[in-house]
Amino acid sequence: MASANLLSLLHLSSPSLPIGAFAYSQGLESAVELGWVKDPDSLQQWLEQMMTHGLSHVDIPLLKRLYISWQQQDLNAVSYWQDVVMANRESAELLKEETQLGTTFSRLIHSLELAPEGGFAIPGERLPGYLSMYAYAAQKLQIPLADALAGWLWSWLENQVVVACKTVPLGQTAAQKILLKLHGAIQTCVSDGEAVADDEIGMTLPAFAMVSAWHEQQYSRLFRS
Repeated sequence: MASANLLSLLHLSSPSLPIGAFAYSQGLESAVELGWVKDPDSLQQWLEQMMTHGLSHVDIPLLKRLYISWQQQDLNAVSYWQDVVMANRESAELLKEETQLGTTFSRLIHSLELAPEGGFAIPGERLPGYLSMYAYAAQKLQIPLADALAGWLWSWLENQVVVACKTVPLGQTAAQKILLKLHGAIQTCVSDGEAVADDEIGMTLPAFAMVSAWHEQQYSRLFRS
């Protein structure tokens, strides 16, 4: 990868990107509260299952399609695939996260003067989604597709580990070990996700949907999802 593309990818995938992604746990906080995730081993298993059975069948194939749709300036396709994204956010909190982060990301793209002329005129006056805005920014910055997919996974994984550090709790050294151990899972997830056909896109993690829904009613919590 050219150094300019690498720097753009690091920028786009950074946890310091001011869109507020750090405020969401995607159900992990509830999994910790229930005792499903309680130590480094159970956390690694949880994250690996999320990646191999969740993100590789939803986020990665949809990110690929949104990236190509934006690249081809096919706004009808963007609208269609964004609807599929929303349909796969299985709880109220996950859906709100997708739209809230998407709206914030859209504002950031405008502020950085990367937005298309006339803004994001997605058919149907749909709110921009997080995945869609990431895809737009990645292709706009000319980040190669495979690298953009890996960057998305890394950003998600790093945020989940940060959540675990605050809730399990997990020490910093243990957190770094988990990140290293899951490097291979990221590569597998990218290659598997790129091969998913249109009619095979979908989530296969009912436990994830349940903890996310239960989080809406959790008595005490640090995160918004």
